[in-house]
Formats: sequence, structure tokens, C-alpha cells
Amino acid sequence: MTPEKKLNQLLEEYGRGAKARLAKYLKVPPVYVTRWVTDERYKIPRDMIIKIEDFFNQPTGFLLTDNIAKVKYIPLIGIASCGVPNIAYNDSTEYIPVSSDLAREGVYAVTADGDSMLPKIPHGSIVICDKNMPCENGSIVHYTTIDGESGLKKYLIDDKGVVTLMPLNSDFTPIMCDKKDLRCARAFKILSDL
Repeated sequence: MTPEKKLNQLLEEYGRGAKARLAKYLKVPPVYVTRWVTDERYKIPRDMIIKIEDFFNQPTGFLLTDNIAKVKYIPLIGIASCGVPNIAYNDSTEYIPVSSDLAREGVYAVTADGDSMLPKIPHGSIVICDKNMPCENGSIVHYTTIDGESGLKKYLIDDKGVVTLMPLNSDFTPIMCDKKDLRCARAFKILSDL
């Protein structure tokens, strides 16, 4: 695959606005990036290759070879409270690189804010969540309540459908709600140092 085709694939995976952000990073007009990926007459200048790989957090040589593992991107949708719940928001204008096995439909990331999930989830950690994984008793979840509050907690459910969102740090109070008033995505990977 040519460097230009690989660049086009990265731009598509990175999401809306990627061409403009890359052009700004490279300090070139956006039309240059468009030409590289749409017009076979234009090739990426060699002095831009490493800068492009850096922008997309790819290993050196990624655009020029076929044997380097590819990184994919997932949306980082915002901050999830690990303490007092905060109002949720889904602003996926930022993307983070992950290995290709993690990038699939329904997977996103949040940034942990607070200490209620210590020691498992330190403040500032990136937590990867999957909407399609079942939220089982005892699993860590990213939740959103019917009131729009959001956070990360341990999911416990009783036989009557009452959910307890349990902090791991005993200094914090559990939250109780009805299962029908809750949306959850299973948190399955914690990246402490992205």
C-alpha cells in the first residue's frame, strides 16, 4: 500500500476534521493533504513522512513499509467522575490511539476524575469502555443515570433490579438506582499513562 493510501486510511479512522488538524500540525495548507490522498500525481514529501507518523502516533517507517502493526483510534468522549457524579457529555472530537484489537464498534474512552476508584483506577487514567460488553455483577462500568449524571463505579445488582454503584475507596458513598434508569458500558481496560 502506498504512503498516500495509508495516510487516507489514517485520516478516515481519525475522524472528522483530521485533514485540517494534520495540515495545521504540518504548517501546510489543507489542500496539500487533500491532494496527497486524492490525486495520484501528488506524493507526500519525504520530509513530511516522520511528522505525519508522529501526528498519528505511528511507529517510524509505518507509512513506508507494510510490516509494522497499525494503531487505530477510538473517541475520548470526556471526563467520568470517580467521586461525586458529574453531568455526562459525549463530545468525541478527540481521539486516542489504541491497538487494533481494541478499536471496534461501541468502544470509547473516558478520563477518570477523582479518587473513588482507587487503587484500581487512579485519577487521570484513561479508561476504555465497551457498550456491547454485558455489565455483569461486580464489573467496573461507566454509567449514565436518567438525570444525566455520569461516572465510573463497580456495578452490583440485586434480584429486584436495584443497582448499587459502588466506589472502591471506602471514603465515598455508594449510589443506588433502578436498572431501568441507568445506561452502562463495561470498563475493561485502564491506561494509566497514555
